[in-house]
Amino acid sequence: MSVAELSPEASAHKIVHDLMAIRADELVAIMCDEDSPPEMVAALQKTVGDLGAEYAIMVQPARTAQNKNFMNPMIELGLERADVLIGLTKSSGAPVYAAKVKALLKEKRLRVMSLAMRDLDTLTRGGATADYVSVKADGDRLASSWRRSREMRITSQAGTDISAPIAFDDVIVECGFVHEAGYMAGLPDGEVSSRPIEGKATGVFVVDGPAAIIGTPDVPIKILVEAGRVVGVEGESPQADELRRILETVENADNIAEFGIGLNPNSRPEGIFQEVKKRRGQVHIALGDNLYYGGSTQSAVHIDMVITDPTVFLDGTLIIENGQPRF
Repeated sequence: MSVAELSPEASAHKIVHDLMAIRADELVAIMCDEDSPPEMVAALQKTVGDLGAEYAIMVQPARTAQNKNFMNPMIELGLERADVLIGLTKSSGAPVYAAKVKALLKEKRLRVMSLAMRDLDTLTRGGATADYVSVKADGDRLASSWRRSREMRITSQAGTDISAPIAFDDVIVECGFVHEAGYMAGLPDGEVSSRPIEGKATGVFVVDGPAAIIGTPDVPIKILVEAGRVVGVEGESPQADELRRILETVENADNIAEFGIGLNPNSRPEGIFQEVKKRRGQVHIALGDNLYYGGSTQSAVHIDMVITDPTVFLDGTLIIENGQPRF
């Protein structure tokens, strides 16, 4: 087997031993739905069990856009006793965006590995195979600059030009490692992010890469933004129609929730959004819920949307040029 591919067992070992450093005396919750890849569920169960740690596999129903981030209340109660959450719900972002998870992270009672909305290929190839020590060092360098800055501007040759003051005091580094309570990581991973200050983002961004929930648009989608909210969606495609439907029916789905920059050199340029958004030099902008990012806007959705080959400025300083990092 090449270094470009992991078996489910090797991926589980990387998560449990290297990235999370789970101990035998910890209580581990493995959260799934009926669409979760069974090979990864089995591999994680065995790897945690071989440690001698107590675990519980918690399964909730599949979710739709109307309740994407909703966590089963019985699972919420179980997390009250857990030390570790590994969330691999295929249809739901609840292991990341549920208010209960955010509260337990804030109280430093839980640490989380998000495998949510990933398939088996994404968990065993591409970005999953990266050297996360190197990715983390890259993330720390970018976060240092981000925390000294007050405004971000993102442009692209496709027509993106959006800017906003940013939450410089709440910058999140997600680069695989999560050894302490209060923190979250993912696989594949590698990004730095924060929220635009609510009500302040303005401009336009063009989605020409994959997006959560709606998939990769057949033609780029142009999204108009005023005062931190989406005010228009331009584009004729099934994906644009679905986005308009979500914005019309899901409360606060129009909120500009996150600016994120990818760092993973092994992430592939095509595929599902959870892989592509982590690619080094790519940008994603998210709509909807921003509680995880320290904001106050709650929504049933958090829709990451990739802008390919972006140019990014922090306080006027160029940090990415046409998808090539300059930091």
